[in-house]
Amino acid sequence: MEIAVLGPLTVIGKRRLPVGGTKVRALLALLALNVGSVVSCQDLADELWDDHPPRTAKNTLQAHIARLRRLLDDAGRPGALQTVNQGYLLDLSPDAIDAERFHRLASLGAKHVADDPQAAVESLEQALRLWRGPVLLDAGPGARCRSAALWLNDSRIAAHENLMAARLALGEERAVASELDRLAAQHPLREGLQDLLMLALYRADRQADAIEVFHRLRQRLRDDLGLQPGLQIQRRYRAILDQDPALAQPLRAA
Repeated sequence: MEIAVLGPLTVIGKRRLPVGGTKVRALLALLALNVGSVVSCQDLADELWDDHPPRTAKNTLQAHIARLRRLLDDAGRPGALQTVNQGYLLDLSPDAIDAERFHRLASLGAKHVADDPQAAVESLEQALRLWRGPVLLDAGPGARCRSAALWLNDSRIAAHENLMAARLALGEERAVASELDRLAAQHPLREGLQDLLMLALYRADRQADAIEVFHRLRQRLRDDLGLQPGLQIQRRYRAILDQDPALAQPLRAA
């Protein structure tokens, strides 16, 4: 059995089983994100009702847990949801959760960006293919799921950055420049993406365009946040102006 959270929340057994009910989805998401660890009843209740639990919170939580157990039973894993010490534990292998597989593959790829970029590309592409859409949108407004969604989305962007860096190391600057232009437009204040875009453009013999990326970022940071670009991208800008030969050297992972 697998539980997919990187998109619409889904349980995959002999077939795909949609998870009905926002409260049940929130419980499953929180338990899946903490697979193999006990999540207390208090934490689960806080996720469902924040600071305003109903008077029947204990019984209502148990009813939602019972529904979730039936779903996991239908998926072929009876006993996967265990009651442990005033809480619940999802007893599955970490690889049964797509978010766990994503992080394993993304971390593996990040390690090899500089020393084995082809292996990095393979791992990072596998990791990114696990994403099927916006993460945890259907898991309700609970603080823990919202925080996890931010963390997962940030990890996804970092994986894209590392993938682009690995492909740059393989000499794919012209193709990468086009993809980075799209990603950088989606995340205009993400300096790592802007930095890679500048490098890809420079290596594709588009020095003026690379310089313009920096000027655009600097203006946006100043107007929106009252900030200056970070030291790394400032160094990249100066290196491009100086046509530094070091710009052809391999990159480190983000």
